[in-house]
Amino acid sequence: MEIIKIAGVDEEIYFTTSNCGLPIYVWKQEYAKSFYLSLNVNYGSIHTDFMIDGKKYKVPQGIAHFMEHIKFNINKNTTANDLFDPLGSDINAFTTFKYTSYLVYGTSKLKDNLNALLDYVYNPYFTKEMIKKEKDIIASEINMGKDQPYNRLYFAFNDAIYHKEKYKYLITGEIEDIKKIELKDIELIYDNFYHPKNMFLIVTGNVNPYEIEKIVNDNLEQKEFKTYKNPIITTIKEPKYVCKKEIILSTNVEVEKAKIGLKIPKKGFKGFDDVKLNIILNIILSSNFGDSSDLKDELLQNNIITYLSASRFVLNDYIVIDITIESKILQEAINRIKEALNNLQIKEDELKRKINSSIATLVLNYEDVENVNNMIQTYLIYYHKLIPNLKEIYESITLDDVKKVIDAITTKEMTIVTMRKDK
Repeated sequence: MEIIKIAGVDEEIYFTTSNCGLPIYVWKQEYAKSFYLSLNVNYGSIHTDFMIDGKKYKVPQGIAHFMEHIKFNINKNTTANDLFDPLGSDINAFTTFKYTSYLVYGTSKLKDNLNALLDYVYNPYFTKEMIKKEKDIIASEINMGKDQPYNRLYFAFNDAIYHKEKYKYLITGEIEDIKKIELKDIELIYDNFYHPKNMFLIVTGNVNPYEIEKIVNDNLEQKEFKTYKNPIITTIKEPKYVCKKEIILSTNVEVEKAKIGLKIPKKGFKGFDDVKLNIILNIILSSNFGDSSDLKDELLQNNIITYLSASRFVLNDYIVIDITIESKILQEAINRIKEALNNLQIKEDELKRKINSSIATLVLNYEDVENVNNMIQTYLIYYHKLIPNLKEIYESITLDDVKKVIDAITTKEMTIVTMRKDK
């Protein structure tokens, strides 16, 4: 078992691989009174086109989320809840664009909980009747999601930003997509993506890493897995320009909302890897649009906005910057945000405060079993590795680095999506 030391925070993460190929990450905290388990699949809503053994496959949108739902069925009369309720544990699952995660939170009976998690996720029980029943349930979920203003705004924004990327589409899929899902599609996904070699387990809490390894090996050795065929996700060449410059949504929303987005080729950010670029972008956005920024304070004080947030998304070939606002005088708020995007700035003392604050947050995160689990999950999904030197990366950032990133941020490819009151 490998012990990975987390520099600057006096923490360790244990890493090993089970006999059948499942990567296992364990963070041990002897003072923790609970544990958190996540069994994660490198399969999300954007992975609908892929190749296996040279053959191309295309499955319906929403199938990753659909799989998450029906995975809770163990047999005709038993669900995952029947396993965990007697253990007094909380279970959950979620699907994102890039992965699916099955979660367990508990305070006792670790071995029983871990075995139950492995037993229900690695249980290929699927029937036509189950799939038919689940379609109605998910259709209701899709309709409810469309009634949520921020959900509508978010996917309209993605539709404006992307031409071909699957981020355009609902994670749940549309109702017409769900109707297309068949038993053979579910079996195809399970056999090829729900394989230990395409998944990873994270265990955080007051646990023994070597005991975790033994429990996993003992459990999985009782199961049969097909030969892993290493499916290859079909890559998409996304144009560098936004798909739509403007989208206007009419609704009965009480306070009007908008998203202002930038799409910027990543080749302009030379000399920065994804980790450092992500950090610097976050610092820039926080300084210019965050809770402690002069702009947000002014806009709130003058009742120009009621809400403001900023985020960034670093992809393979470009980055996306997303500014979200609520305002009763929406156009004025949009104009102010556009002006700010063209005049991004940060002072050295502000940079130092942001770096120190980020390092403090990093240290504090290691006091919570869920936070650590989520951190490891994020690293593995977005960077395909742990980042044991994150504190050192923060400390290496200079004002020149930040200015270089600001200089590369261009508003040439901008989209504005507004959600306005019905007239």
